[in-house]
Amino acid sequence: MNLDESCISNKPVVFLSAITSDIGIALAQRYSRDGYIVTGTYRSKSLLPQLTGLPDCHLFHCDLEKKETIDSSTVAFRALGLQWDTFISCASWPPPLDGFFESDFEQWSLSVHVNAIEQLRVLHGFYPLRVSNAVSNVVLFAGPGTNNAVKNFSALTLSKIMLIKMCELLDAENPDLNVFIVGPGWTKTKTHDVILSDPRVSKEKKAETEAFLRTQEGTGMNDIYDSIRWLCSQGRAVAGGRNFSVVHDLWGSEVLAKTLATDSNMYKLRRHGNDWKDRSTK
Repeated sequence: MNLDESCISNKPVVFLSAITSDIGIALAQRYSRDGYIVTGTYRSKSLLPQLTGLPDCHLFHCDLEKKETIDSSTVAFRALGLQWDTFISCASWPPPLDGFFESDFEQWSLSVHVNAIEQLRVLHGFYPLRVSNAVSNVVLFAGPGTNNAVKNFSALTLSKIMLIKMCELLDAENPDLNVFIVGPGWTKTKTHDVILSDPRVSKEKKAETEAFLRTQEGTGMNDIYDSIRWLCSQGRAVAGGRNFSVVHDLWGSEVLAKTLATDSNMYKLRRHGNDWKDRSTK
């Protein structure tokens, strides 16, 4: 369906890859509330009713395991005659939940593709469809294991670290993008059901997940949304190429914004203690 030109010119556009993830649905509802045209891709129709009633909402089927559906979703978006202001990739798929050598390698490789490479394929296809006369926002999501190793999550961890570095590379290459990655922390989503239903998950991870789900804790969807909106508003000097934690970073702070604007190394993939030197042998 094509929108009339007045609608296109007066409303910003957000595109959400994997819009039917729990975070995707929450973001779609909030962007719609704040006057955005909401567009996005879904793999299964089962959760689409949660988006029913959102005005100016346009959805396309896309399965990240099937390249042809990525291509067709790009064609479908182009047919709307829209240009996106903000691109957000919400997809996350934890399996296989075995040690690296215990995993079926084809499944491990597929996980890396779904959690990183195919998300970048979507962005690659949608890049020409951005707003052309302004800096556009690209938002990716980080995951577990960036600091300490999380056992049996190697595919997901490696994928998310790849995306962290890719933000920095894209920032260096594209002055027309404000691209950053956000770690939401522990958030109550369907991902935990996937972990608990997998017989291969470790006893420790199962117990940890069950304990979390019994609490009232976890990152709220409003915090995830508000942090993204703040980082988008700050622009490339503050957010570009960086990895942010919704839980631990003082997003929204003027002091943080000023500090980031003067320190190009903050919140990027770096070796801790890189400047340490052992002078005892001298």
